[in-house]
Amino acid sequence: MKLFRRIAEYISAHTYLILTLIAVFTWLIGILFLYRWPPDLHNGETVSWWGITLNLVHGYGYSFCNQYYFPFCNASIPYTAMREPAPVLLFAAVALLFKESLLAASLTELMLHIGIVIAVFYLTREWAGPSRGLLAALAWAIYPRAYILIPQVSGDLLAGLGVTVGICFVMKARRTDHVQDWLLAGLALGVAVMSRSAILMVALTVIAGCIVERWDLRRSIWNWLRPTLLVATVVGVSMAPWLIYTNTVFGRPLVGSSLVGYNIYRHNFTVATNNYLHYVSNDEGWAAIQALLARRTDLTGSENEAQMDVVYRQEGLRIIAANPVHYVLLSAYRFFMLWFDWQVSVGFGYPMGLTEYLLAALQLVLLIFAFVGLKNNLRRTWPMWASLITVTLAYIAVDSRMLYTGPVMPLVISLSAAGTVRLSKKFTSVLNQFH
Repeated sequence: MKLFRRIAEYISAHTYLILTLIAVFTWLIGILFLYRWPPDLHNGETVSWWGITLNLVHGYGYSFCNQYYFPFCNASIPYTAMREPAPVLLFAAVALLFKESLLAASLTELMLHIGIVIAVFYLTREWAGPSRGLLAALAWAIYPRAYILIPQVSGDLLAGLGVTVGICFVMKARRTDHVQDWLLAGLALGVAVMSRSAILMVALTVIAGCIVERWDLRRSIWNWLRPTLLVATVVGVSMAPWLIYTNTVFGRPLVGSSLVGYNIYRHNFTVATNNYLHYVSNDEGWAAIQALLARRTDLTGSENEAQMDVVYRQEGLRIIAANPVHYVLLSAYRFFMLWFDWQVSVGFGYPMGLTEYLLAALQLVLLIFAFVGLKNNLRRTWPMWASLITVTLAYIAVDSRMLYTGPVMPLVISLSAAGTVRLSKKFTSVLNQFH
């Protein structure tokens, strides 16, 4: 016990030194990772994110044509909404400053990763103390799925940083009730939403949760609704340019990506068959889209992304409505795809191997520890666990892969740090009983 006390005292006295060392350690690991797996245009989602970025830099506007998703796009229909704008604008600045270097873009991703290390420390410190904050920072620093995102250009790490900072300020604002804390929470969540539109579920969870938490007949209406109005206004202002852009270009505003309809159709058309409990492969999805186009003879061949989004949504929702039991079962099965990547690799042409099983085991351990960390902390941590639930429900309703948990994994890791400490104390107590 004396050893643990000394360790706790040392951590308390050198918290920021240790956090700095963790950040440096993260930087070194990231550099080694990039040396071993350098950035590649065809790695992950880089081709679309970087393609839009370069088109914007070269003066072609926010444009990109991928006929795999939108078969009628061409030079006459150049504009896109398939990727959210915040990461594109960030990487456009990087491309201008560093002569379109893909390595510079990957180093930017590494800096975002380090930013999450620091943000998850402050988030966890806010509700669980500095020692657990350092443990959470270290856990994110060695979390392998985060490093997979560094060599590619995508919106996940920026979204993850926005979520972590946003929830950190939500937790702080619930304690201080300062206007600036609520505004900063809304700003960070707005950036996150404009990086991965599914994170809108986190913002809506915070907005609704504050209404419920602050309900008190003794409060004035302004005092009751102030946090909700502040966060909602800032998030709304953050989204406004995107809504204006999509309405101007496509004739209707798109809240998020134009790929939502595509994903609804591709990943749910199988519920009309008996072979539906699986991740739809690229080839299977391509064949389904071609069959849809052949069937929809009313299409003119000039449909833009927003119009095809409507077509995909209509067809997908029609199939779901006709097969509700299969859809519910598939959605339940997608929980395992989302959190453990269960059999998702089969859709990309290879079976689950040792790496996939180890990552799934790590996810399971983190979720168990997070659940333990919730004990006696349910009310204090509702912005975290409620956000995890709503994001999970959003993804399992449409399309699930472990990749999509990236932006909210810092919340899991923050909770799991508290669970780890709780379990270690219980384990130490049990050991002491034998002495």
